[in-house]
Amino acid sequence: MWQTHTYHFSFTIGSSSHHSYLFPLAGFGAGLAVFASGFRDYRKLRIIENTPRIAVRAAPMGLVHVHGKVTGHDALTSPITGAPCYYYEVKLQRWENQGKNKGWNTVHTAKDRHDFYLDDGTGKVLIDGQGGEFDLPCTYRGEFGPEAKSGAYIDPSLGRGACPSEQDLRAYAAKADPAFTIGEKTIAQLDAKYAQSTSLTHKIAERQKQVLEAQNPLTGHGSYRITEHCVVAEHAYDIIGTCMQNPHPQDDQDRNLIRKGENERTFVISGFSELSLEKILRKRSLTKIILGGSIMVITMGIIISELASP
Repeated sequence: MWQTHTYHFSFTIGSSSHHSYLFPLAGFGAGLAVFASGFRDYRKLRIIENTPRIAVRAAPMGLVHVHGKVTGHDALTSPITGAPCYYYEVKLQRWENQGKNKGWNTVHTAKDRHDFYLDDGTGKVLIDGQGGEFDLPCTYRGEFGPEAKSGAYIDPSLGRGACPSEQDLRAYAAKADPAFTIGEKTIAQLDAKYAQSTSLTHKIAERQKQVLEAQNPLTGHGSYRITEHCVVAEHAYDIIGTCMQNPHPQDDQDRNLIRKGENERTFVISGFSELSLEKILRKRSLTKIILGGSIMVITMGIIISELASP
């Protein structure tokens, strides 16, 4: 009996000690990932600084930096602003207020893209955006619900004037938020439960239904934020990528294309000015390197202190 009891005690301590390392190790891994991401951003910054712009007509094979207006024949329509574009990303966030977890939580992201041409007046080049890093200004940002703090913004260069209505935003959120679809089904199940019980189960189900209905983007009291970023037709962009021969040219002026290279993986499509993009990357890389390094040092200190403790 004594031997069995001692063995059980030793196993419990060992298991507890094992679990005490999980969070520091996970934190160290997260810090390492942030640190590495910072160095990737810094490398991208150095490439941009060392790759001067060149005219499309004179672009050689290999890594190039070109600037011009976006054109094409197969434009998309962005979901929120309705702008003609060749790439869009729409992010839907819902306000979460559960204990200490307060803030905007991303519940849906929608993306789509089509190939396009970049024309700088000297010529045009086909852009295959697959695998590209899109650094784009916001074309729309808006919130609705009790936690909405900032007013709606729409890029004035779109020429749209008025922002989308709150009714349109609610309709998009109701369609895009997967939790709302699940909520509708759950409410139907709770309604069926009402018919079978008037006990405590009924009260619990009623409370759950109230919560679900409050989160309904169409009629409830939930708070949502919607942002949109686009590569807008006829707008100017900087592109840094690998120039190569176009395997399917449409005419004599369509001989090249720019895409993500197999050896040089840098491929940036930016709607910011060159100086603004460099400033953004410099700040972002420095922040990530400092933050990631700090997390690694702190978590490693915790691990060492755990190993040194008796």
